[in-house]
Amino acid sequence: MSGFISREADYAIRIVAYLAGKKGKTKISEICEKLYLTKPIVIKIIHKLNKCNIVETLTGKNGGVTLIKDISELSIYEILTCIGLNSSFNICVDKPEICKLNPICNITTFFKTIQDNIIHNLKSAKIKDFIFDDDQLNIIKLNNR
Repeated sequence: MSGFISREADYAIRIVAYLAGKKGKTKISEICEKLYLTKPIVIKIIHKLNKCNIVETLTGKNGGVTLIKDISELSIYEILTCIGLNSSFNICVDKPEICKLNPICNITTFFKTIQDNIIHNLKSAKIKDFIFDDDQLNIIKLNNR
Protein backbone atom coordinates (compact mmCIF):
# COMPACT_ATOMS: atom_id res chain seq x y z
CA MET A 1 0.00 0.00 0.00
CA SER A 2 1.49 3.31 -1.06
CA GLY A 3 -0.27 5.34 1.63
CA PHE A 4 -3.51 7.16 2.17
CA ILE A 5 -1.71 10.48 2.07
CA SER A 6 0.70 10.93 -0.83
CA ARG A 7 4.21 12.21 -0.37
CA GLU A 8 3.19 15.40 -2.19
CA ALA A 9 0.31 15.94 0.24
CA ASP A 10 2.63 15.30 3.19
CA TYR A 11 5.06 17.90 1.83
CA ALA A 12 2.20 20.35 1.32
CA ILE A 13 1.24 20.09 5.00
CA ARG A 14 4.87 20.65 6.00
CA ILE A 15 5.23 23.64 3.68
CA VAL A 16 2.06 25.25 5.05
CA ALA A 17 3.12 24.48 8.65
CA TYR A 18 6.43 26.21 7.93
CA LEU A 19 4.78 29.21 6.27
CA ALA A 20 2.38 29.47 9.22
CA GLY A 21 5.36 30.19 11.46
CA LYS A 22 6.72 32.92 9.19
CA LYS A 23 5.86 36.59 8.93
CA GLY A 24 5.60 38.01 5.44
CA LYS A 25 7.03 36.51 2.26
CA THR A 26 9.22 33.43 2.22
CA LYS A 27 11.49 32.59 -0.70
CA ILE A 28 11.04 29.24 -2.46
CA SER A 29 14.77 28.60 -1.99
CA GLU A 30 14.36 29.00 1.77
CA ILE A 31 11.47 26.52 1.86
CA CYS A 32 13.58 24.04 -0.12
CA GLU A 33 16.58 24.45 2.17
CA LYS A 34 14.71 24.36 5.48
CA LEU A 35 12.43 21.44 4.60
CA TYR A 36 14.96 19.44 2.55
CA LEU A 37 12.75 19.49 -0.53
CA THR A 38 13.60 19.94 -4.19
CA LYS A 39 12.67 23.11 -6.01
CA PRO A 40 10.44 21.39 -8.62
CA ILE A 41 8.23 19.71 -5.99
CA VAL A 42 7.98 22.89 -3.91
CA ILE A 43 6.99 24.93 -6.98
CA LYS A 44 4.39 22.31 -7.96
CA ILE A 45 2.87 22.31 -4.45
CA ILE A 46 2.95 26.11 -4.10
CA HIS A 47 1.17 26.39 -7.46
CA LYS A 48 -1.64 24.12 -6.22
CA LEU A 49 -1.88 25.94 -2.87
CA ASN A 50 -2.04 29.25 -4.72
CA LYS A 51 -4.92 28.02 -6.93
CA CYS A 52 -6.81 27.05 -3.75
CA ASN A 53 -6.19 30.51 -2.21
CA ILE A 54 -4.18 29.06 0.66
CA VAL A 55 -1.02 30.95 -0.28
CA GLU A 56 -0.25 34.02 -2.31
CA THR A 57 2.80 34.22 -4.54
CA LEU A 58 4.76 37.17 -5.79
CA THR A 59 7.36 36.67 -8.51
CA GLY A 60 10.52 38.63 -9.10
CA LYS A 61 13.48 39.81 -7.06
CA ASN A 62 11.36 40.66 -4.03
CA GLY A 63 9.00 37.75 -4.56
CA GLY A 64 8.04 34.95 -2.28
CA VAL A 65 5.20 32.95 -0.82
CA THR A 66 2.82 34.12 1.89
CA LEU A 67 0.22 32.07 3.73
CA ILE A 68 -3.07 33.95 3.36
CA LYS A 69 -5.50 31.64 5.17
CA ASP A 70 -6.20 32.10 8.87
CA ILE A 71 -4.07 29.48 10.63
CA SER A 72 -6.74 28.80 13.24
CA GLU A 73 -9.28 28.06 10.48
CA LEU A 74 -7.13 26.26 7.90
CA SER A 75 -7.58 22.50 8.30
CA ILE A 76 -5.31 19.67 7.28
CA TYR A 77 -8.27 18.39 5.25
CA GLU A 78 -8.41 21.62 3.22
CA ILE A 79 -4.71 21.34 2.40
CA LEU A 80 -5.01 17.67 1.47
CA THR A 81 -8.03 18.17 -0.78
CA CYS A 82 -6.26 21.06 -2.48
CA ILE A 83 -3.37 18.76 -3.33
CA GLY A 84 -5.71 16.05 -4.56
CA LEU A 85 -6.61 13.77 -1.65
CA ASN A 86 -9.02 11.01 -2.56
CA SER A 87 -10.69 10.43 0.79
CA SER A 88 -12.75 7.54 -0.50
CA PHE A 89 -12.11 4.44 1.57
CA ASN A 90 -13.59 2.19 -1.09
CA ILE A 91 -16.17 2.30 -3.88
CA CYS A 92 -18.88 0.63 -1.78
CA VAL A 93 -18.84 3.60 0.59
CA ASP A 94 -19.10 6.15 -2.22
CA LYS A 95 -21.59 4.27 -4.38
CA PRO A 96 -23.46 1.74 -2.23
CA GLU A 97 -26.07 1.34 -4.97
CA ILE A 98 -23.60 -0.58 -7.16
CA CYS A 99 -23.14 -3.36 -4.62
CA LYS A 100 -25.68 -6.16 -4.77
CA LEU A 101 -24.72 -7.20 -1.24
CA ASN A 102 -25.32 -3.74 0.22
CA PRO A 103 -28.63 -4.56 1.96
CA ILE A 104 -26.94 -7.23 4.10
CA CYS A 105 -23.28 -6.11 4.07
CA ASN A 106 -21.91 -4.74 7.34
CA ILE A 107 -18.48 -4.23 5.81
CA THR A 108 -19.61 -1.10 3.95
CA THR A 109 -20.98 0.36 7.18
CA PHE A 110 -17.70 -0.43 8.93
CA PHE A 111 -15.65 1.24 6.18
CA LYS A 112 -17.99 4.26 6.10
CA THR A 113 -17.51 4.76 9.84
CA ILE A 114 -13.74 4.67 9.43
CA GLN A 115 -13.85 7.08 6.48
CA ASP A 116 -16.15 9.49 8.33
CA ASN A 117 -13.87 9.44 11.39
CA ILE A 118 -10.77 10.12 9.31
CA ILE A 119 -12.41 13.02 7.48
CA HIS A 120 -13.74 14.45 10.75
CA ASN A 121 -10.26 14.29 12.32
CA LEU A 122 -8.61 15.89 9.28
CA LYS A 123 -11.19 18.70 9.28
CA SER A 124 -10.74 19.23 13.04
CA ALA A 125 -6.94 19.41 12.84
CA LYS A 126 -5.91 23.01 12.21
CA ILE A 127 -2.53 24.03 10.83
CA LYS A 128 -1.95 26.27 13.88
CA ASP A 129 -1.35 23.07 15.87
CA PHE A 130 1.45 21.94 13.56
CA ILE A 131 3.53 25.11 13.13
CA PHE A 132 7.27 24.76 13.24
CA ASP A 133 9.77 27.55 12.95
CA ASP A 134 13.38 28.23 12.04
CA ASP A 135 14.63 27.59 15.60
CA GLN A 136 13.18 24.08 15.58
CA LEU A 137 14.54 23.43 12.09
CA ASN A 138 17.99 24.67 13.13
CA ILE A 139 18.03 22.14 15.99
CA ILE A 140 17.22 19.40 13.49
CA LYS A 141 20.02 20.63 11.23
CA LEU A 142 22.51 20.58 14.12
CA ASN A 143 21.46 17.08 15.12
CA ASN A 144 21.91 15.80 11.56
CA ARG A 145 25.52 16.95 11.17
